[in-house]
Amino acid sequence: MGEPSGGREDKVLVKIELSRGEYEALKAIARREGYNLVSDYLRGLARDVIEGRVGRSAGEGEQAEALARRLERIMVDLLNPYTGKIDEIARRLADLVELVEKSEVEKPREVSRERLKEVKRAPPTAIERLKEQGAVFQEDVQWMKSPERFFEKLKKEGAMVVSIGGERVALDPDFWARFEDEVGKISVGDLEEAVGLLEVALGEAAGRLLRKMAKAGMAVYDEDKGMWILKTPQ
Repeated sequence: MGEPSGGREDKVLVKIELSRGEYEALKAIARREGYNLVSDYLRGLARDVIEGRVGRSAGEGEQAEALARRLERIMVDLLNPYTGKIDEIARRLADLVELVEKSEVEKPREVSRERLKEVKRAPPTAIERLKEQGAVFQEDVQWMKSPERFFEKLKKEGAMVVSIGGERVALDPDFWARFEDEVGKISVGDLEEAVGLLEVALGEAAGRLLRKMAKAGMAVYDEDKGMWILKTPQ
């Protein structure tokens, strides 16, 4: 779970483990309700639980009510430990605002110099941008005069530069390690649902990477093992 950042709404990632039978039943219910992804259906159901709008709908009966109660318990258990932390963060932010306001009154020249340094700060380098994004795909840098030199520079600075289906891709090593770990946790065989779960955990770049690897035959779902198998790109 991430901490609040600026004015953006705090996001919470909730993971639950279901048996294969439970998952398939839930998938059928989601599609009857007009949802393509199970995750979208659960997100909507969770909002209904929070807002008190969950009722018995046609065709779901007791299963839907039991699932709603289970989700509500899980969410309450997950959110309770963080309520105190959020309050503490709010108090610290208030203290920080007070300190900044006091500094602006007492040392206006020093504050102005610090702000000037921020304005003059150099833009992020290619390797820094890669660490933020996780991956850079060749199709995104075709506008460059020499994409090859760009990828070679990233490789010299520590990036993994690999070929996936004939396309060069630069990967941050830490991002690749997290990608492998998250893919190993996915037991859903549907590619788009797997992509959706990855994007929630690691961002859009992870979803694009799995699609490209699957298309190139480098990511295959093993029905017997109930998991995705990755071939490390070279």
